[in-house]
Amino acid sequence: MSRSDKKGKFIEPQKSNNKLFIIAGLIIVALLAVGAYAVSNNSASADANLVNVGATSYQVAEFAKINASEESGNIVIDFNELKNKKSVTFDVQGISFSLNNGTAFDYLPLLAYVTPKGNVVVATSLCEPCSGINFHIEGNELVCNACDTRWSLENLQGISGGCPQYPPDKVKYTVEGDKLIIKKSDLENWKPRQV
Repeated sequence: MSRSDKKGKFIEPQKSNNKLFIIAGLIIVALLAVGAYAVSNNSASADANLVNVGATSYQVAEFAKINASEESGNIVIDFNELKNKKSVTFDVQGISFSLNNGTAFDYLPLLAYVTPKGNVVVATSLCEPCSGINFHIEGNELVCNACDTRWSLENLQGISGGCPQYPPDKVKYTVEGDKLIIKKSDLENWKPRQV
């Protein structure tokens, strides 16, 4: 065996090993990119059903009381009124339930607001552990008037207080023209969380 044959024996396997490492590295990078996209897409899709009306800001804001109507098995509020007032509350009559602490209701209080990023959030107007039904906004936080628990307006993540793990429970909605629509059956099926 000549010297160049011997040299070829050692160089050729190294070249194929390098190609394997490069291919394996590219596959790993591709898998990581796909995984990162899936994770970011899942977190974005959690709020994918939210309607965006444009960014806003708050100092301190009270929720304005408005009326809701019932149309064809849906609860409807004026979407333009919500956009103008930015934070509203309304009651859905005829829905009875009791919180786990024994507080009984014969209506379901709801709130709706525009987040600083402009997303419209609709949720129960309940701080379930303390039976609070009234809230206000301070800066970027939703605040329970009963216990002063605070949640982020953007995602309702708890910030401080005695009930941070029980934010107002989000409610699905759709917007058609100047109407924000909630299926009444969704509200009738709503149950308080175990506290």
